[in-house]
Amino acid sequence: MKYIRRLIWFIASRLLVFAIAVSVLLCAFYMCMNTANVYIVLSDGLEKRVDVILTREDAPELNNYFHGSFLSADPALTAAFDGSSPYVDYNITGFKHELTIESLWAWPWDDYATCTVVERVPSIEGSVLSSRANVADPVIPTWQGGRYDITLMKSEGKWKIVGMQQVSVIIEPTPTPTPSPSPTPAA
Repeated sequence: MKYIRRLIWFIASRLLVFAIAVSVLLCAFYMCMNTANVYIVLSDGLEKRVDVILTREDAPELNNYFHGSFLSADPALTAAFDGSSPYVDYNITGFKHELTIESLWAWPWDDYATCTVVERVPSIEGSVLSSRANVADPVIPTWQGGRYDITLMKSEGKWKIVGMQQVSVIIEPTPTPTPSPSPTPAA
């Protein structure tokens, strides 16, 4: 009887260790999977949001990254489409978007994630619209980036941004115009 009890205890202890190891690995796998998905939604979604704000092009793909209630309440998107955006006088042809994710946490058993990001747009390329050439400044206004606390929610298997609160403002320095060389007088 003593040997049977030892054998059962040996098998049970090994099964317990195996079960704990498998559960830790599964938890780590789902946490990494959620983190990767959230990272992609953040980087692609926030870049597309900046693109829509700068170009004022209607982008139905924003619905892939943002919850509908967020899109309807976002003041920057609203300003882009109601004509109060500082970029309404410009034809934006390109920009550089930088996103730094400072913290990101998504538990495998939760349907929400929180993160802190720093968003910057250090350069914007474009020109003044010909119809606004006499009124608008030839220098494109700088982007007001910042540090944001972002909340994401998983619904129907997809992560979407549901909240974005600005914690601090980052204003890019105004670019200094590059002097063009003046033609040398002919001798």
